[in-house]
Amino acid sequence: MGTDYSVPFNRHAWTDSEEMAQLVETVFVSLPERTQLELAGRSNNKGSMSVKDILLIILSDLYSTYKRDPKLSTGFARKHTDWTVNDRYNGQGIPRKIVDVVDTLKKARYLRYKPGKSKKAGDDVNKRSRIQPTKKLKDLFEHIEVKSNDIIRHHKQETILLRDKDTDDDKSVKIKYDDTPATIRMRKVVESYNAMMQRHYVDVASLRKPIYVREHTNEHGVVSKEVIPIGPEHMFTYRVFSRGDTRFRKHGRWYGGFWQRLPKKRIDLRRDIYIDGEATDEIDFSGLHPTLLALEHGKLLKGDKYDIGRPVLDGIKMSEQRSIVKELVLIAINAKSKQAAYRAYNNQNKDQKLTHTQLDHLLAAFIDKYPFLKGDLCSDKGIDLMYTDSQITEGVIQRFVEADKPILPVHDSYIVKNTDRRFLKLVMNDACNDVLNHTLPFESEFDEVTVDIRHATHYKHTEYGYFESVLSKYKTKVSKLYQKRYTQWLEES
Repeated sequence: MGTDYSVPFNRHAWTDSEEMAQLVETVFVSLPERTQLELAGRSNNKGSMSVKDILLIILSDLYSTYKRDPKLSTGFARKHTDWTVNDRYNGQGIPRKIVDVVDTLKKARYLRYKPGKSKKAGDDVNKRSRIQPTKKLKDLFEHIEVKSNDIIRHHKQETILLRDKDTDDDKSVKIKYDDTPATIRMRKVVESYNAMMQRHYVDVASLRKPIYVREHTNEHGVVSKEVIPIGPEHMFTYRVFSRGDTRFRKHGRWYGGFWQRLPKKRIDLRRDIYIDGEATDEIDFSGLHPTLLALEHGKLLKGDKYDIGRPVLDGIKMSEQRSIVKELVLIAINAKSKQAAYRAYNNQNKDQKLTHTQLDHLLAAFIDKYPFLKGDLCSDKGIDLMYTDSQITEGVIQRFVEADKPILPVHDSYIVKNTDRRFLKLVMNDACNDVLNHTLPFESEFDEVTVDIRHATHYKHTEYGYFESVLSKYKTKVSKLYQKRYTQWLEES
């Protein structure tokens, strides 16, 4: 059982399928009578949930994962604090007894099991125990046919999350809060969006399997794998607020959709996203956070925001310098100090580190160009800017929900069908006016691609290789297996 090739256990899985209910009964009655009585009699973190309901949740999730890829394992949390009944983040009220049920399934040879490593603060899901169906359980799975849309994957799942620290802090945890009129209103917006998206099909058309595996390298050089399940079952979206702010004005961005985790730089999989069988466009705000900061000073950033106009460091090309300045400025907006910003920059660029003095020169050059932004850099402004852009996103999403048009938020950009491009641009302008009393510049990937293809077309007869390479770069190679997935979804819907 590969521990790297895994997905987290889904505590929000549920189904009313009669076939799954029968499977639960089959597994339960196969257990020794004494074991059945022991499980029914245990009172770990008492709740109203029965052993069979717990089994239903476990088997529904394992079945979904098995149908996606039989080689996948599931990361399972065993700590008692992970299974608190009266917790808004445990919407189904699953008791700690679930750990006993998993152990029983392991003992009955329904599950393979690999214990997790001892967890320390900051460890991620890769440290958790792994479970996977044995041949005994797989054979039972093969004898039932539960449609994908018969399994609810986000039953009673909270959509407004509050964390005690910043979202990128490894030690950050979700905390309890009391509902306010604001959280109730925001929850309704997110829930209406999730409900609307269930009527639409989103997938990566170039992928044979609805799974993508990304590799991440931490600051110590340790490589870990992130398994990204793809498709309409993995679009559930929620908002995350941070720093324990019960006014809900810190952060607030929209998370959850699989598209947010897809790579964009080395390989652009977001470009291959199809919605309802149609190609898409991604439209993003140009330099969103620097632009928002400038507006606070009554200024507009014109032209290329990150082009200093002169070489600052020897040995670095102007094109490279622009990329460095852009990344450095965006980090500096979120950082609490210059030293923190420079450390963060070098952590993200281990192969091309710069000294703090060099980074200081680059940041100073940017400030020379925009002196009114001096007090905004390295002063923890990002957390409030994220709240502002999350409000804009809320406005955009509300309009799309009203029109029953699918849309995929990516913080400072949105992915829509090509046929909805004009509508999105109109709505983005309206949302910005509502929140800022001002419109913001944005860029369309479709427009950029069109310009590149038009340019290449001029050389079609003289440099066909160049023309073909440009076309190949932008044209999605639609997988037949994707087409099969989409057809199956249409039939089941």
